[in-house]
Formats: sequence, structure tokens, C-alpha cells
Amino acid sequence: MRRGGGYGGHESSEGFWGALGGVWFSPRRFFERLDPEGGFFRPVLFASIILYLNLILDSVLQAIWLQEFNYALIYTVILGLPVALILAPILVAGLSALVLVVLDGSPSRAKFGPVFRNLCYASGAGVVIWVPLGPILATVCGAYAATIAVKEALNESWNRAAAAALIPLGAVIVILLLFTGFDEAATFFFNPPDR
Repeated sequence: MRRGGGYGGHESSEGFWGALGGVWFSPRRFFERLDPEGGFFRPVLFASIILYLNLILDSVLQAIWLQEFNYALIYTVILGLPVALILAPILVAGLSALVLVVLDGSPSRAKFGPVFRNLCYASGAGVVIWVPLGPILATVCGAYAATIAVKEALNESWNRAAAAALIPLGAVIVILLLFTGFDEAATFFFNPPDR
């Protein structure tokens, strides 16, 4: 049983649309009701589908905008799936490890599973990255969802959960700025369709 009216007796919807709606429209309620003992298959599949949809929809938007319909779309559909299935869990695992380093100084096996599981679902905030200006919205929504995900996974205070979620996300943004420069980073966040 979870505290605060959590999982006990009220099953959360871990289906794709239920999880996506929960992350976007009621993240606190969604993560409170998330089964802490649930497996990893559904969350990993969810994060992979989010990444795959972004790859496909970004390619379609580019093709429509540039009016260049070619084999690149077919390659994205075919090759994007295995890339998403491999890359999404690796990215979420890395973020989960960083969250635990911020909280405890090192990742622990007991805490990694619940954090990884919740952050896989928090990745649903990124479903709009392919839309122009979508990365800005996804960053704000994702920061909030990740904070709640960490808070509920580890029963942490708001301050500790926010620090654990936002420090790694901030570090990623700073690294992006350092390696790409401000102009390229701005292009990433505004996502204009004529790249």
C-alpha cells in the first residue's frame, strides 16, 4: 500500500494512453497510484514508443514542410524502432543513476528499479518534441513530471525530489549549450521545421 491514497485498491492505468494522459494531465495522481512492484516491460515499452513516435513524426513534419518525400521516411519507420527500443531504456537508466547520485551519492539497487520505472513513464512529457516549440513545453512538463516521479518512487520531500530531478536535467541543458553553442541549442529547443 502506498501512502496518500496511492496504489492500494485503485489500480493505475499503465496502458499507453492512460499513462500518457496521466503524465500530462494529472501526474501527481498518476505517480501516486503507480504500482511500485510493477515490472519493467510496460514502462520500457512506453518510453521506447515515445521516442519512436518522435522520430517518425519529426521525419513526417520535415518531409511535409520541405516537400521532400523520399526513402528517408521508410528508413525512419524501419530503423527507428530498434533504435528507440535500445536507446530509450539506456537514456532513462542514465538519468535514473544520476538522480540517485544526486540524492545518495551513488546508485543503489533497491532504489534504482522504482526510479527507473517512474522516469520511464515521465518520459511521456517528451511526446511533443517533434512539434515546433514542443521541446520547450516538454522540458517544463518533463521537469515537473520527473520531480513527481522521483518524489513518489522514493517517498522524498518536494525539495529533495526537485533537486534530484532538476540537477541532472539542468546538467544536460548546460552540456548541450557547451557542445553545440547557443545558436544550435536554440534551434533544438525551438525545433523549426526547416532544419
